[in-house]
Amino acid sequence: MLKYEADEYTNGNGSLMRILPLLFYVKDKNIKEQFEIIWKVSALTHGHIRSAISCLIYLVFAEKIIYGYNKQEAYVLTQNEIKQFFKSEEMSDYEVNKFSRLIYSDISKLNESEISSSGYVLDTLEASFWCLLTSNTYEKSVLKAVNLGDDTDTTGAVTGGLAGLLYGYEAIPEKWIDVLARKEDITDLCDKLFIKYG
Repeated sequence: MLKYEADEYTNGNGSLMRILPLLFYVKDKNIKEQFEIIWKVSALTHGHIRSAISCLIYLVFAEKIIYGYNKQEAYVLTQNEIKQFFKSEEMSDYEVNKFSRLIYSDISKLNESEISSSGYVLDTLEASFWCLLTSNTYEKSVLKAVNLGDDTDTTGAVTGGLAGLLYGYEAIPEKWIDVLARKEDITDLCDKLFIKYG
């Protein structure tokens, strides 16, 4: 297993916020290979294993969504796959326990007051799953994320990535797209990504 020197208290949400495009490179690889690649990319800014695991969980969930599973099916499949990964990699109980609410329970059953959206990677990951699982449209998912407060832009972006995969581009409100800075550049990058990996 890879090892990076990183303090436990450096687990901000920056690598989680930018990891989603990597999905198109790692999809269809086995989970061990996915994790090694994800950790290398995450470690460019966030080297602790908790950030890498958070990115892995996010991309495994996203992969299930792009293969057509509904959000609840995708969540259960993700939980099962990550549980097996923890066992096969002999992940420490200390780290595994950090993910217990998300992987060994049902995060969607928690009340909003129990969900945090701070800059801590695990808070952002939990919040993104909770917002997606407790909403039924792209707009409601993202607004729920933003309305949690605290680190609203990142929580909204991470939730929006999953919601975009689940509901599709057409579900994004036009008024939100129209006000994007450099919208044409973003569209061009998306087209290039699709041509290469779509």
